[in-house]
Amino acid sequence: MLEQGCLMTDRIVVFPLYLIILLGLAGCDGYGDAAKKAGISVAGGGEQARTSLLERDLEFANTVAQSGLAEAYRLYLAEDAVQLPDGDWPLQGRNTIYQQIRNATQDSDFSLSWKPAAAEVSVSGDLGYTWGTYWLETVDETGELLVLEGNYLNVWRKSADDVWEVVVDISNQITTDYVATAIIDTGDQDAAPSPE
Repeated sequence: MLEQGCLMTDRIVVFPLYLIILLGLAGCDGYGDAAKKAGISVAGGGEQARTSLLERDLEFANTVAQSGLAEAYRLYLAEDAVQLPDGDWPLQGRNTIYQQIRNATQDSDFSLSWKPAAAEVSVSGDLGYTWGTYWLETVDETGELLVLEGNYLNVWRKSADDVWEVVVDISNQITTDYVATAIIDTGDQDAAPSPE
């Protein structure tokens, strides 16, 4: 009986998050036009809103390269952000996410980069999402370069100051050894064949 109560409590906590995401994304419309720059597909609440969201996601990625991962997350996450990292428990709140990333990357050769593939913005123009591919480079326990590839989805919300902030950050790593080996062997992130 107690276990069922715990499971139900977990569902009650997680269900509202999924419901909020689904309701928010239900407000997004269309399948979009090809973006003029970088071949990125966009759809939804107006070209200007989509472009602004894509530019914000690219700016976020550039800030990682310039200022480091933890600092970029501190700057681009909403105060109430949730991170759903691949293979780990959810993290809630900008400060919690920042501390976790800072601690994880403090003493390591670690870099993260990404490229958005598409974006959608709600008709109201205050909620949207971007998704794309990320590349995480690190050194494994033997000193060898390890490149991990995955997909990400960021749900964005306009702040009171009319600035896009990440409210949900989700990552989904592609099979580690398969992709890492293909990328390391060729030195080209685009050379990794698709899994069959």
